[in-house]
Amino acid sequence: MALFTDQFVSDVADLVAYEANLPDVSAAEGIDLGTKLRLAHTEIGAQLEAASRGPGNVYLANGSGWQSTGGEGNPARFALSQVVVTPPLKLLHTFQTLAIVYRDAYNRKLNDKYLPKWKEYKELANWARDLLFQTGIGLSARPIPRPDAAVIDWTPSTLGAGARFVRMTWIGTDGTEGVGSVEQAAQVPAENALRVTPPVSPEGVTGWNVYVGGSSGDISKQNGPALAVDSAWVEPESGLVAGEPPGEGQAPDLFKTVPRFLQRG
Repeated sequence: MALFTDQFVSDVADLVAYEANLPDVSAAEGIDLGTKLRLAHTEIGAQLEAASRGPGNVYLANGSGWQSTGGEGNPARFALSQVVVTPPLKLLHTFQTLAIVYRDAYNRKLNDKYLPKWKEYKELANWARDLLFQTGIGLSARPIPRPDAAVIDWTPSTLGAGARFVRMTWIGTDGTEGVGSVEQAAQVPAENALRVTPPVSPEGVTGWNVYVGGSSGDISKQNGPALAVDSAWVEPESGLVAGEPPGEGQAPDLFKTVPRFLQRG
């Protein structure tokens, strides 16, 4: 799973899955959906930061059970960079964004046709927030961020020309693999081989994996053991191999619940 700080939790496609005519509404009312996604992300981030400082229960994913915690220096306190995007958090971001969109659409011209939608998604956002806080905010003890874009170029080879689509992942000190980078495309000229060089590695990362394919979305792992963070990968003369597809990223190591009396946004 991705981390909350990796990207927006949901995207326009998630919004349209609930509201098929949303692109028409945004065009008619001059609403930038990307801006609303960012606003919802910022608002939810503030709510999570408030939750990180309060009391609650922590459930360890290794099966140790629930632990009641409170005060400074305990597992209940966390940074936003530790938050894992679980299904309740994704729902919250989707509904919060839709509530912001229809609130804006209503307030621009006080158009009553948008008021029911604003109220509906506001209630759904409250429901998703309660669900997240009751089931627990997913946290990673050793978060691995989504990689920035790799440097893609090529080096002389006997390979023919072809399209290449690339993603990469970071590997943590305990061997855990983070979520993959955004897919990058390249058209490699004839008599050249694709070369992928990772960006500067973040703290807590000891290696990386590379995933490459000849078509978008159809990529697989090309290396065996994790590659060194200071080394590039070059497509071999034998061409690409059929490896494993990219994983979903980190699973939470623990979950923190939040008491219902926490003030909701």
